[in-house]
Amino acid sequence: MKRTAYRGVSFNEAQAVVRNQRYGRTESRDFLNGVAARSLFGQGIYLVNDQELAAQYAFCHAEVENDERAVILKQKIQLNNPFILNYKYNETRLRKEALNWKYSDSYNEINETMENSSEISKKIGQVIMEYLLHHSFDGIIYHLNDEIIYYVLYDQSHQVENIEIEFVFNINKLKQQPS
Repeated sequence: MKRTAYRGVSFNEAQAVVRNQRYGRTESRDFLNGVAARSLFGQGIYLVNDQELAAQYAFCHAEVENDERAVILKQKIQLNNPFILNYKYNETRLRKEALNWKYSDSYNEINETMENSSEISKKIGQVIMEYLLHHSFDGIIYHLNDEIIYYVLYDQSHQVENIEIEFVFNINKLKQQPS
């Protein structure tokens, strides 16, 4: 299944990604406004189908890197056997099944051994990724609603191609505009 997807990044990161045709950073990151992007489904490349949402991520990444320019990157993605998340099979159900698979109903040990919620989230994401890969899924297509779709890719060298700059904008000019 081939689709077009978008990712928002800083201008500096975009230059390296386009040049190398490969992402060097996973999604976990703390932004300046207290919002955090977490890899809820393990190490992978997180993309969206919506340019506006990608622009919001781009703004946050540029801001945290003190880069005045932000970029929406466009690429073709290929998922051969994606796991589908939607209103019928949701994130909570996937999390529970993955944890039961890994820990045989005794996953309370995660909470006992981890220091903070960020560490717990990272560990659970790792378990979800292992569960999906074990069951031969190569990523996730997550329908948040009727319009927004997230994609999680676990093997970018075989799943992402033709990364190009779709749009560049100056975040300082946006900060100056009245709300």
